[in-house]
Amino acid sequence: MKKNVTLLLPTLLRLGTSNITTVALYRMAIHSRLAEQWMVPGTGYEGPFFSSASACQAKPPTTGSTAATLRSGEELLEGYLTYFSHEKFHTGSPPDWFLNPIEGGVIGDRRRHWSKIDDFNSGIGDIKSVWEASRFDWALLLARAYRLTGESRYLNTLNDWMSDWTRQNPLNLGPHWKCGQETGIRLQQVLLTAFLLDQHKTPLSPLIRFVTEHCRRIAPTIRYAMAQDNNHGTSEAAALFVAGAWLASVSENPGVKRQGNMWQAAGRRWLENRLTRLVADDGSFSQYSLNYHRVLVDTLNLVEFWRIELAQDKFSKEFYRKAKAAIEWLYQMTDSLSGDAPNLGANDGARLFVLTSTEYRDYRPSVQLGTVLFLGIKAYPAGSWDESLFWLGLNAELGTKLNLNRQSRLFPEGGYALIRSQETKGEQPWGIVRSPNFRFRPGHADALHFDLWHEGLNILRDSGSYSYNGVEPWQSYFGSTCAHNTVQFDERDQMPRLGRFLRGAWLRMSHASEVVREKGRVSWSGAYTDYMGCRHQRTVITDGRRWRITDEIAGFKSSAVLRWRLMPGKWGMQGTKCTGDLAELQITCNRELSRCELTSGWESRHYMEKSPLPVFEAQVDAGPATLTTEIILKGA
Repeated sequence: MKKNVTLLLPTLLRLGTSNITTVALYRMAIHSRLAEQWMVPGTGYEGPFFSSASACQAKPPTTGSTAATLRSGEELLEGYLTYFSHEKFHTGSPPDWFLNPIEGGVIGDRRRHWSKIDDFNSGIGDIKSVWEASRFDWALLLARAYRLTGESRYLNTLNDWMSDWTRQNPLNLGPHWKCGQETGIRLQQVLLTAFLLDQHKTPLSPLIRFVTEHCRRIAPTIRYAMAQDNNHGTSEAAALFVAGAWLASVSENPGVKRQGNMWQAAGRRWLENRLTRLVADDGSFSQYSLNYHRVLVDTLNLVEFWRIELAQDKFSKEFYRKAKAAIEWLYQMTDSLSGDAPNLGANDGARLFVLTSTEYRDYRPSVQLGTVLFLGIKAYPAGSWDESLFWLGLNAELGTKLNLNRQSRLFPEGGYALIRSQETKGEQPWGIVRSPNFRFRPGHADALHFDLWHEGLNILRDSGSYSYNGVEPWQSYFGSTCAHNTVQFDERDQMPRLGRFLRGAWLRMSHASEVVREKGRVSWSGAYTDYMGCRHQRTVITDGRRWRITDEIAGFKSSAVLRWRLMPGKWGMQGTKCTGDLAELQITCNRELSRCELTSGWESRHYMEKSPLPVFEAQVDAGPATLTTEIILKGA
């Protein structure tokens, strides 16, 4: 207990006294009756939210996208919803908005004020599984299916589901008003639906009420969102900006217009503030997560789209500088062959404002839309990732700037070393090392984790997150050091967990080199010393398909374990060599290894989904040691 307090106090100071004070005041308001009195409950109401005046469009230019959209639309009509982009459940039509279909729980008391509902102790498992249906991904699908076919059953279902939702979820009552970010996501999904149906300029009155009530939920707690220093702030600010500008342009009610202008101004101010604070000059985002970085880019894309559509003034030069840096960061981290990206950091399954039929782990649609909106070019040649451009009416004929300086580089502020070999034939093998210098709270204990990619395949990979409210051992496992490609000392994490979303003793690199190119080789080296005095220096060298990772370690008391988490497939051991169809790894050490074997671990490539994968492990007992891993990549 004393040790945790010793670690907690400096950690809280690093979070910032202003943020801590804001969070404390928010929680005081929640635990008292102040929030309930301040944000009064509303009443249920019904639509229709959209009329049937829209005409059909031509088919999207992307091969297969129409069939995929209509297939997904039919599943919705039959009452099947897809959760976290990977698993379908029959939830009825309209869905049961209070069901957790993954874990089987149902929220019973649905008319409590949201401030009286606990995020993690509601008795129904992970509340994100309840929130998922109320993000309204289905609204965009039904709108697209209607525009493709003109069949009224899609539009009728859209109106029926929205009416059922607004009847059962009066303002500020129930779990779906609990989170300001969830409220903002739902709001922006509905406004985008209105655009797809060409009804954003002449909306029906229930749609205006829907948008107004959602803004009234977000605005009072916006400072709490900002105190998180994450995408809650960017998402809620974006919702206020877009919705406020929209209300001011379409409402005939002077009071609503006035409120809309206030919300638009507040959203603009906070968006400028968040990009200045949370996006580093190198484009890195405060959450140290690939998927949350995509959430940021998707949010910025939608903001800029609506800014243009609603004829709003441009943001500041600094805003655009940071936005462009964030988009290029995501481009650099995305594998151009597969569209996949390293599963680094927290991953809650978020995929927002989806207007394509691409897979969840394909990041190219977000990058392509971002480069079109912010850079005036296309990052990739024509493909399925272009469908968003079609639905948003953007110029799909823009020139393509292939390989936006796709080469080895450092992102020192975020803590990433991107290493691309100098091989010239085909797509380069590439890797990324986490070299953290934490300014914001880390989610995973992943210092010096190494991800390796070859021919579109993630050969050495990260764990993901699985669930934010999982039972043990899963709650602790996925963000832990043992779930990453690095060295674990004395069976503990590099940074101790102090809470569900808080770690102590944030790491800083004691040494981090530049990426060095010399005589056909590319190399990088970095080191840290943790809060228990253990030191780890990792050096990565590649000349193409050969990679050498050298780990120099010291300061541990009992043992150190080096882990390589392998792409699922057929792997076999011979001595200290591990061989598979795609790569061969051999570990050597300047001392005798106490253990070297092929074991099993877990990964989560989608939220609330986990699967086994092989792990190549080598253990050495106490005492300074140098472990060297030689990797030879094979052709796929």
